[in-house]
Amino acid sequence: MPEEPNDPEPPQEASIIATVLAHCPPLGRHRPPVHPAAVPGDDAALIQAGQVVTVDIMVEGVHWDRRCEAEDVGAKLVAVNASDIAAMGCRPTWALLGLSLPASIPRAWVDAFARGLGAGLARCGAVLVGGDTTGSTGPITLSLTMAGQAGTGQGDPVIARSGARPDQDIWVSGTLGAAAAGFFDDDPAGLAWWRRPEPPLELGPRLAQAGLASAMMDLSDGLSADLARLCAASGLGAQVDPSLLPLHESLDPQDPRALSQAVAFGEDYQLLFTASPAARDELLDLGRSLGLRLTRIGQTTARTALLFGQQGWPAPLFSHFPEPGVPR
Repeated sequence: MPEEPNDPEPPQEASIIATVLAHCPPLGRHRPPVHPAAVPGDDAALIQAGQVVTVDIMVEGVHWDRRCEAEDVGAKLVAVNASDIAAMGCRPTWALLGLSLPASIPRAWVDAFARGLGAGLARCGAVLVGGDTTGSTGPITLSLTMAGQAGTGQGDPVIARSGARPDQDIWVSGTLGAAAAGFFDDDPAGLAWWRRPEPPLELGPRLAQAGLASAMMDLSDGLSADLARLCAASGLGAQVDPSLLPLHESLDPQDPRALSQAVAFGEDYQLLFTASPAARDELLDLGRSLGLRLTRIGQTTARTALLFGQQGWPAPLFSHFPEPGVPR
């Protein structure tokens, strides 16, 4: 979509999405009889009771660089989609693959990519059912569309971003900042996560089936950006205590960059969710049963402000459409 001539502001992801949606019809003419009100704004689109679909695009030079092997790229393409499915309380079922490849692509790259893709699909339990391949005059561009199913059949719960209520606990799974430490500092453990993340795919469905989470999403763009989206969808605010954040072991809490890397870069692929304070013990028991760390980091508020201790939220460390001084 071309920019307006002499537009002084670079495009931003949120404004691009809003512009596209403003020009699209709110309803289709051929909706299935049991089709719910499918609207954009969550990690995946609810297309039928208990069934969701998501799509992610990865571009060479934006989402990976020479530090990633082709096999890593294939596995990561699956992981980022499966993370979206899990964030809706669902399990992956099938996928469609789109490949846009330059003519000079080595066959060995394709072979390795396919191995990583297959390993990722096997891990999350999904099957590849089709796709499309085309040539490219630019970088390698990959797209995966993935479907998911809630529980064991239709009518099972799906968790959106819009269900949070004031005075609920805010939780995150795992640790934050691994990918940032790998990307910026070449930390070995962080690089391993950035190359090939392993989202907690079973946590989301278990939270949904137990009715423990009121709102949920995955942490792909960083806590500062993603919590703002969850709160906006739910029409409330949040108070986060920076001292409670579960920093990845690669981050030094005494390093002034640590909080920025933990909340303002992204690619954590952990789950962010809200829950009643009465569910604290049950949530901790669930985390232990899955071998996952679950950490309560703050509370939702009726006020729509998003507060981060006394210092305010760090500036973003990544943007698809960066302003000067912000890494791409």
